[in-house]
Amino acid sequence: MFCTSPRHEPNFAKYLGDDVTSEYSTVYRNLHVEYMPGGSVADVARHGGDKNLRSYTWCITSALSYIHSKNIVHCDVKGTNVLIGKNPGTAKLADFGSAVDSGVPFPGTRGSPLWMAPEVIRGEYIGPESDVWSLGCTVIEMLTGKPAWQDRGADTLCQIGYSDELPEFPAPIPDDLRDFLDKCLKREVSERWSCDQLLQHPFLLSCSSPSPPQITINTCRFSPRCVFDWCDSSSSIESTVDMCEFNKKKSDAKQRIRKLASNSGVKWESEGWEVVRHVTTWGYSDSGDEEAGASGNRGANWENTESYSDEIESTTSEAWGTMVGWIYRDTLKCYLKFLYYFH
Repeated sequence: MFCTSPRHEPNFAKYLGDDVTSEYSTVYRNLHVEYMPGGSVADVARHGGDKNLRSYTWCITSALSYIHSKNIVHCDVKGTNVLIGKNPGTAKLADFGSAVDSGVPFPGTRGSPLWMAPEVIRGEYIGPESDVWSLGCTVIEMLTGKPAWQDRGADTLCQIGYSDELPEFPAPIPDDLRDFLDKCLKREVSERWSCDQLLQHPFLLSCSSPSPPQITINTCRFSPRCVFDWCDSSSSIESTVDMCEFNKKKSDAKQRIRKLASNSGVKWESEGWEVVRHVTTWGYSDSGDEEAGASGNRGANWENTESYSDEIESTTSEAWGTMVGWIYRDTLKCYLKFLYYFH
């Protein structure tokens, strides 16, 4: 399941499309999502503290309020699923792969254990209140740079699901933030505030929707759809600006193709490339098990290339010698024919 954001709701990472690719007999479905250059809120504590904490919390709460009004439960709210945009204080909810319809009973558990609500771990209930618990855990994560619970495996699951304990609040924190967390992290489902109520909490009342920058034809940008869009791509607020950039992007792409086709060579190791998926390639095996190598079941070893390079060089030399022999033989035949006709 994947939720796309409407034009009036800017707090979701926009879904741009998808395709299917096949790599070494494995089929992948690739989702194209707008580019968010700021990383995730899981790194907020490591990169400068909590100066945008209120704004990020407002964005997450606003996004959850919207999907809850549509009877959708995210089920996996955590720091790595909240992406930071180019504009300061702008965060967007992403990854709806675990989302469910709140109107349909769902057996079992969904989400990431350290952010799950107690009733989810027990397999009793999944609803909007479960997302509110995860929201509280995510705020603690933004404050401390680590999950709200210490990961001790099954012991932690028992602690979250079957004890009376609550996550430890970091200290010191403002009173309004402490009260906000208290409203999110209630063990009793019915005692948790809804996201609509949380948006009216004193901790968030001082925040407002981050105003989008003024978009003009000269400043508009959109998310990269291919490698040619990478060098100057950035997050977009409105997808309607795509057409105004089309001609410029087309021209830039042609210039880059010309550079790739020139004799100067290309430096592929330059900065700016991102590893999207690492694919293990088939390789040469010294074991002599040709069937395993052909089926792709054996791993590749491209590091030990000396013997392989020597073999290529030897093979190339033999081929070159054979080719020179052919040229010499043909030249000699032509010379003998010349002598026969003119003498």
